[in-house]
Amino acid sequence: MDLEKAIKIYKDFLKSKGLLYTQPREIVLKEAISATWHFSADELILQMHNHGISISRATVYRTLASMKEAGILNSVDFGHGHIHYEAPKARKQHEHISCEKCGTICEIQIENLDKAINSAAAKAKFKHIQYAIRISGVCEKC
Repeated sequence: MDLEKAIKIYKDFLKSKGLLYTQPREIVLKEAISATWHFSADELILQMHNHGISISRATVYRTLASMKEAGILNSVDFGHGHIHYEAPKARKQHEHISCEKCGTICEIQIENLDKAINSAAAKAKFKHIQYAIRISGVCEKC
């Protein structure tokens, strides 16, 4: 998702909730959308700190949560005790595999997974909306 689209979606979302589009929210939005990796709130805070940006931890956590609610970010729980976020990319659905030892996260695509999930949902008389699959193991380095 490009930044202009994310800003419009987020402004509309905040307005619908009676909230303001503030400078701290905009800064978090820009940093999150520009991230090319799976990040936790604390990792994003560290990145912003390294860029000379100081925003309260609470603001970052609340902003990321509201961005996820608005559909701007996806969240994934890799079992590391915190949520990781990523900006949706203009590419096919992908899953994640994470190393239990070092925490490395890789994106993978599983052929025909969408088709299998849609078929299983249809058999159970459900309309498939979304899914999340977490695969964990030990990477080659570990």
